Amino acid sequence: MADFDRHEESVLDPRRRTLSMILVGLMALLMVRLFVLQVVRYEYYTKLSFSNQLQRERIIAPRGIIRARDGSKLVVNMPVYQISILPNRASKRRELLRLACGWLKLDPVKVQADLDAWMNRYPDGREMVLVQAADKEQISVLRENRDLLSFFKLAMEQRRYFPEGSLAAHVFGYVGEVTDAELAKFDEFEQGDILGRTGLELAYEKYLRGADGIRIVGISVAGTEVEEVSRLMSEDEIERLGGARAPIPGDDVFLTIDLNVQRAAEAAFQWERGALVAMDPRNGEILAAVSRPAYDPNMFIEGVSDETWKQLFEDPAKPMYNRIVQGAYPPGSVFKLVTAYAALTNGKISKHAYQKPCYGGLQFGNRYFKCWQDKGHGALQIDMAIIQSCDVFFYQLGEKLSVGEFAQAGRLFGLGKKTGIDLPSEVPGNLPDQAYLDRRFGKRGWSRGLLLNYSIGQGEILTTPVQLCALVARFANGGKMVRPHVVRKIIDPDGKTVFTAGETAAPIAGVDQDALQYIREAMRQVVENDHGTGRAAALNGISVAGKTGTAQNPLGQDHAIFVAYAPAEDHAICIAIVMENAGHGGSMAAPVAKQVMAAFFNPLEGAGPMVIRSPGAGR
Repeated sequence: MADFDRHEESVLDPRRRTLSMILVGLMALLMVRLFVLQVVRYEYYTKLSFSNQLQRERIIAPRGIIRARDGSKLVVNMPVYQISILPNRASKRRELLRLACGWLKLDPVKVQADLDAWMNRYPDGREMVLVQAADKEQISVLRENRDLLSFFKLAMEQRRYFPEGSLAAHVFGYVGEVTDAELAKFDEFEQGDILGRTGLELAYEKYLRGADGIRIVGISVAGTEVEEVSRLMSEDEIERLGGARAPIPGDDVFLTIDLNVQRAAEAAFQWERGALVAMDPRNGEILAAVSRPAYDPNMFIEGVSDETWKQLFEDPAKPMYNRIVQGAYPPGSVFKLVTAYAALTNGKISKHAYQKPCYGGLQFGNRYFKCWQDKGHGALQIDMAIIQSCDVFFYQLGEKLSVGEFAQAGRLFGLGKKTGIDLPSEVPGNLPDQAYLDRRFGKRGWSRGLLLNYSIGQGEILTTPVQLCALVARFANGGKMVRPHVVRKIIDPDGKTVFTAGETAAPIAGVDQDALQYIREAMRQVVENDHGTGRAAALNGISVAGKTGTAQNPLGQDHAIFVAYAPAEDHAICIAIVMENAGHGGSMAAPVAKQVMAAFFNPLEGAGPMVIRSPGAGR
């Protein structure tokens, strides 16, 4: 038995030694590993542990500033504090949320309902914006109770601010947060991105937007932000965490808008609905643009409720509707300039020829076409017909001209197509030709009576205010084409010019200069002649050429229209005005043009009070 035990012991000793050596080796390896982890790589793992308390946060780049031609700021950024709810945390603390709503002066029932709807719509737990622009008291409540109300997030955001209020609101447009549909469609967008929705904000989005930055922030155990720590870290540490970078602001956009003229236009246009466009006919620079009714884009700073949106878009006055480029109106008697040009250049009448006298109307078939002046104008030549805006004279030209000749002359002056202005949603208007009439009424389904209406700018002819301004510009500059535009240049944050409009007037092939000059002189007499319908636009010491218009409106009072340019000899400004349901262009729109042009030529003196003449002042 003893021999057996000794044999067994001799067998186990080597195994014990092997096991002991293995254990010792493992212990040594463990000690080495611990030494490496705790001593050699102490700094590395300390930082790694620290990094678990960090997160990368996007810094939305400030949008570029929109400036007037003199550099004055028209659209800037305003910092506001936005309050958001972290749904997954708030849903577990409903009683505390109700209490917090009382402190924040919010309706707890509505907040709870909105939160439930939000969580059903977005189960991923994304934060819900509760207050777009918090007041000082709300900010104080959240800061003083940061730990208790950890399900709220207080973050500084940039909002667009308009120092001049509603001035040129339709030109600037507004911005809005990216939608779910846009997020799904475009990879470059992220939740919370702000995009231009209308006006220049939309048209020049790629310049205004800028490039977002990244910062690294410390997060507490409760998940709230403690501080920005990226500035305390080395470049290698920052790179290891995914990198940090400063945001790059958007480019500054300098407009062609003359702030003095714009303010004068806003003050002069005291009418409920309509539009005004003032432009330099030499290069197409828009000097002022007004659309009425206007809205104050600063209302977007605190957010707009669904109910308010509904009211804005269902308002019959359409305050969000940019009449400058979207409003389509019959041009009325302004179109007589085109009719006169078509008749002269197609040999339908000579400069010195008379038509049948005007006795207040013209019988054509079984229809009587009335003149705006019941007593009539008598026998006239074409220049006096323009000066006095005699309808009967132009009805007779409508009898002689074909629809193709009307369309050809209209196209020569830019009608029937978009002007190309750098504002979105421009409509082309309508310039009927043979094909249009055949589609509209069927072949042989229309009579020449339509052309009598066309001769005075009525019927299916439709123009926008910016088209009317472009039309009068072509008369002003001797038959040259310019593209209306609002942006003059764009400068990036480094001061480099990245865009320049560089528009110049280009001669239009086929313009009859003799006929054009003849009509230009008649337009000057519209304002200067004692019988002229545009006398209310006359300026002391500066010759003005213009044309009045009164567009018939089957739904109510006629629209008042007036176009003009000045000086008549050396054009520097042209203007087009449409005042919906205002009556005669000579008595209502011409005085507005006078005030705007006075501000242009005498910027330090202003335009003075506007005097509106009686409706008898002319059509």
